[in-house]
Amino acid sequence: MLQEKQWDMLTYGETMLRLSPPAFARLEDAASLDMRIGGSESNVAAALARLGKKTAWGSKLPDNQLGQRVVSELRRWGVDTSPAHVSSENSARVGIYFLDFGVPPRSTEVLYDRAASAASTLSPHDVNPQHIAAARLLHLSGITPALSPSCAEFTAHAMQIARSENIPVSFDVNYRAKLWTPEEAARCLTPLLHRLDLLICTSEDALLLFEAGGSGLQQAYALQQSFEAQRVVITCGAQGAAAVWQQQEMEEPGYALSQIVDRVGAGDAFAAGVLYGMLEENATLGLQMAVAMAALKHSMPGDMLIASHAEIISAMKRSAGGIRR
Repeated sequence: MLQEKQWDMLTYGETMLRLSPPAFARLEDAASLDMRIGGSESNVAAALARLGKKTAWGSKLPDNQLGQRVVSELRRWGVDTSPAHVSSENSARVGIYFLDFGVPPRSTEVLYDRAASAASTLSPHDVNPQHIAAARLLHLSGITPALSPSCAEFTAHAMQIARSENIPVSFDVNYRAKLWTPEEAARCLTPLLHRLDLLICTSEDALLLFEAGGSGLQQAYALQQSFEAQRVVITCGAQGAAAVWQQQEMEEPGYALSQIVDRVGAGDAFAAGVLYGMLEENATLGLQMAVAMAALKHSMPGDMLIASHAEIISAMKRSAGGIRR
């Protein structure tokens, strides 16, 4: 039983500014750019907060208007940002990514401008044990250790503290090919993934990084055995998801999506659904919500899933959208 704490979930990671042309214009031809914020961990925190969970997000930000934009947006959706550090260094900056939207046969392209961001300077000194002790669950992702060696140390230290406090640790592999190679990722992540309470991974990443092949369920069993994880959840794209949840195995089919507005953040919405199930101690509900939330995220712009509990439950009935009058 996950006991009562100040926060249901604490997470750490980089949240960036997202700049994208409106109406599927190309970046090289854009006359204006829409600005939003986006970060895997904060996307999860916001989605869970919308479901009534108490969430907190920590990182490092510059002391300027752009840093405040990140904080204000997360607070708007109910995320506690008090664990975030504000850097007083003049060189501190918010990472930026540009999104060049595409529809088949053109792919959506992400261009990063995040080198030397404030978040990339996170180190073990930035971990506050009291913050971790105040959470029922610590959630991290493989993006953070990819940012810098000090961020990898930060991640390992936060996990070590959580384990010393008997706080469950969730980890989303979240491999980013533009940040590091598969070999670098596997070498860094492998020691971090042992004996996790929850491991989330895409089917592609399970094969690419850890040589786990077969069906989603077979991959979940393989990773559970390799890393001695209590729970492993594999996302299988349009085919849905599979999980080995302690001794229980589960599969959930995907949704048929007739129109995609924005793919970015769907994996984070999925992770939030799984974490909701873990916090509620209902594995089946968590996987069902995760697949529904990922599908819903495809229907709205921006990185974050801005949906109510009622909307998610409605989507789980797999009825058509239509117009509600």
